[in-house]
Amino acid sequence: MVSLQPGMVRPGLVTRDQVFLAAKTAIAAGLAWVAALAADPHSRPYFAPLAVLLVVQPTVYDSLSRAFQRIVGVVIGVAAALAVSRVLAPSAWSIGIIIFVGLLVGWTFRLGPQGVVQVPISGLLVFLVGQATPGYAGERIVDTLIGAGVAVMAVLLTPSAPAPDAVMSQALVPLHRCTEILRAISTGIASTWAPGQADSWRLDAVAVIDSIATVRREHEGFRLSTRWNARARRQRAALGQAEEAIRSGERIAIWTRSMTRALADGSGHARPMPALSAMLASTASATAAYAVWLASPSTPADRRRLAETIHAADDTFTRALARAQERWGSDPAPWLTFGIILAMSQRILAEVGRPIDPAEREPA
Repeated sequence: MVSLQPGMVRPGLVTRDQVFLAAKTAIAAGLAWVAALAADPHSRPYFAPLAVLLVVQPTVYDSLSRAFQRIVGVVIGVAAALAVSRVLAPSAWSIGIIIFVGLLVGWTFRLGPQGVVQVPISGLLVFLVGQATPGYAGERIVDTLIGAGVAVMAVLLTPSAPAPDAVMSQALVPLHRCTEILRAISTGIASTWAPGQADSWRLDAVAVIDSIATVRREHEGFRLSTRWNARARRQRAALGQAEEAIRSGERIAIWTRSMTRALADGSGHARPMPALSAMLASTASATAAYAVWLASPSTPADRRRLAETIHAADDTFTRALARAQERWGSDPAPWLTFGIILAMSQRILAEVGRPIDPAEREPA
C-alpha cells in the first residue's frame, strides 16, 4: 500500500489546501448567487459567482488585489462601452476599436493583467449584449461588486497560512544539499577517487545553485500569504529566519561549487587526501548544526552544539592547513588547484559561525 505524504489527498493529485480552497470558492460562489438574487430577484446574476471564481486565491493579498483589479476593470469597461454605443453600431470595426481602446485604457490606469483584460471584456459584453438587454450594464457592475465582496469576505474569514515548519523546511533545502555534497566529497577523497566522481560532485553543486531560484519563489509565495492575514503572525517571525537561511544557503552553495570545480580541475592528479577529507567532514557537520540552529527557537543546547561543531571544524581546518603546507611546500600547482578547497571551507565556517561569539568558539 502506498503511504500518503502529509497534506496529500491522493498521490499526484491535489493537496488538502487545494481541497479547502476549492470548497471555499464553491461555497462563496453559491452565496454570491443568493446575495445577487436577493438584490434583484428578477435577474440572472451569472457574473456574481464568476467574480468569486476569479477573485478567490490562496492568499489574502492576491485575493484583494484581484478583487480590486476586477472591479476597476469592469467599471471602466462598462463606462467605455456605454460611451461608444452612442456613436457606433456592432460591427467588426467597432469590436476591434473597443478591444484596442480597452487594452490601452487598462494599461494607462496601470492595472494588472486581471484588470487590463476586464476592460475590453466588459466593454464588449455591454456593447453587444447591453443594446438588446436594458439594464445589463448596471447588472454587470452590481453582480461584480457582490461577487467580489463575497469573495473577499470568504478569504478574510478563512485565510490560509503556511505552517512555520514548512516555511523553514523549504528555506533549508540548499543548506541540507550542500551538507550532503560536502560529506560525499569527504568520503570520496579519503581514498582513491576518479575524475568521474569530481564531475558528479560539480553537477550536484550546480544543481543546488539552480534550485535556489525555485526556493526563493516558494519563499516569496509564503511571504505574500502573510500579507493582510491575521492568522499569519507566527509565520512572519519564521519568514525572517527563513530569509537568512536562504541567503546563507546560496553563499555556501557558491563556495561548495568552487570546491567541486577545483576537484574537477585537479582530477588528473587525483589521489587520497585524508586531511582535506577530515576537514570537509567537520565542515559538513558545522553546516548541519547551523541548519539545526536556524530551524530551532535558538535554544542554548542548539547554540552550544553549533559552537562545539564549529570549534571542532576550526581545529580540523588548522590541521589540514598544516598538512598542506608540509606536503605541498612552495609548489604553486596544488595550492592553486586544491588550495581553493581550504579557502572555501574557511569561508563556509565563517558563514555558519556568524551567530557565535568568538569566545564561544573556544573549547570549554
